[in-house]
Amino acid sequence: MAPSRTSILLTTAARDGDSRVPTGRTLMIHPPYVHDNYLARDVPFTPDRLPFLPVAPLYAAELMERHGLAEPELFDCQLHDLREADGLEEYDSFGIAAMGAQNIAPAAHVHRYLTTDRRLPADRVYVGGQGVERLSREEFARIFPGAHKADRHWLSALPGGMDIDLGGQVAKLTESDLRTYLAHEMTLPFSQGCMFGCSFCGAQTRKRETFFNVRAHLDAACRLATRFEFPTLNLYCTSLDFFQQALPGGDLGLLTARLESVVETRERYPDIDITLHALTRADSYNAAMRSDEVRDLVLRAGFNRFGFGADGAASVEVLRAMRKHADTLRSDLITAFEHMEENGLVPEILYVFGVPEETAGTLAETRALCGLLLETFPSSEYRGFPAKNEIPGNANWNRAGWKGSAAHNLLLDEPDHFLNLGFETLANEISHPDPTTRQLVNHYAVDMSRHAHDLGRVRSYLTLPVATPGASIMDERTLDGFREIAAHYAPDLAADLSADNLAERRAALNSAIPKDY
Repeated sequence: MAPSRTSILLTTAARDGDSRVPTGRTLMIHPPYVHDNYLARDVPFTPDRLPFLPVAPLYAAELMERHGLAEPELFDCQLHDLREADGLEEYDSFGIAAMGAQNIAPAAHVHRYLTTDRRLPADRVYVGGQGVERLSREEFARIFPGAHKADRHWLSALPGGMDIDLGGQVAKLTESDLRTYLAHEMTLPFSQGCMFGCSFCGAQTRKRETFFNVRAHLDAACRLATRFEFPTLNLYCTSLDFFQQALPGGDLGLLTARLESVVETRERYPDIDITLHALTRADSYNAAMRSDEVRDLVLRAGFNRFGFGADGAASVEVLRAMRKHADTLRSDLITAFEHMEENGLVPEILYVFGVPEETAGTLAETRALCGLLLETFPSSEYRGFPAKNEIPGNANWNRAGWKGSAAHNLLLDEPDHFLNLGFETLANEISHPDPTTRQLVNHYAVDMSRHAHDLGRVRSYLTLPVATPGASIMDERTLDGFREIAAHYAPDLAADLSADNLAERRAALNSAIPKDY
């Protein structure tokens, strides 16, 4: 009998001396939220206020179990205190999931807790996920000494990698945990890969979009909701650009087939109110919505919002001209917002600003545009993020001038600073080393966020970075605005917030500020 593809992959990995994934009895650990990291501050444990079902480690666990590689179980640090876990020494291996760049910070604390506090062998620890997969061997070893880097691409290449559901892993979770997850936003694995190559993005760019078994994942979520008598399901679709198949070279039929499966599944669970949202670009949204069939499927599927990367599609003058009925000056963005408004959908203004090419003029124009979009389209909501030009996995991480720089070495030697690469984090010494630029970016970040707060239509929440003593994050005018924002969430901490006490209040204040969702 010919060897299976799985056995061939395992043989190749062993020959190369590369342990690709955890094996044996495995504890898959989802680290704490970066701003609720009790392992970093040694504070009493409190459950995450906005927890989500950690799909990525569950997906890896299901693949490993199906192929006989491991016997995994989940430990979610959002809901449980790792410091109280018994019998850790009985596990053959540990998997730590790092979803994005900022999640490297709590992942490093989990690694340190296992290997230093609990004195477990470092070679039992595997760290994987999008946040670490593009780190070099040297970079990884400096952050996670003695651990293995799990190969997500190798794992996803196993037979059935895109077709499985998570029913087997979810069945292992407690009823209490499942009820908690259902009460918050769930993740619907929809697709991965994006045809575009945005330099700031650390996800799977310049790749053909591939689709998960959407029907199976949605059906599993609906069965859980039915079992626990939850009347609603709120789902985030994993697509980087939901409508990219509508662009030249795409196959819109691939998308419509998945939308039809969502509609059919919804119809089988009429007692559950299912709502979905996703990310897209304005040009792909407009291309898709030229089809009445696609529009109707989107609405029947239960989509209620889309987040738009406002990628230079409009200027202040264009927006003003549009409201004066100068139709020839409409941009893709305005066309998309109008269409959503007409169809009862909520457009989210996703703006990543503060890239190196930014000037005071472009930042001012962005501020004016975002304000006018919010005022012009009453259903729109704001999600603005200060740019992080170099993050593991994006096009800038390996550029000359960054590798080996002081900021690069600081991240590797003191992984807590990976918190500064979260998109909700204000511009900082890592992301914007020039203090003048840093203060300018943060001025507009705070000003835009404050305007959205005043309108009651904000979905992104600015947090404070880790800073060296004396480093300037905001000028006094900007700090006044940030104090107003922080007062929504932590009035006691914000009341006398000053440049002198920003650093000492950072962790407590960030924990009080809601998680971006």
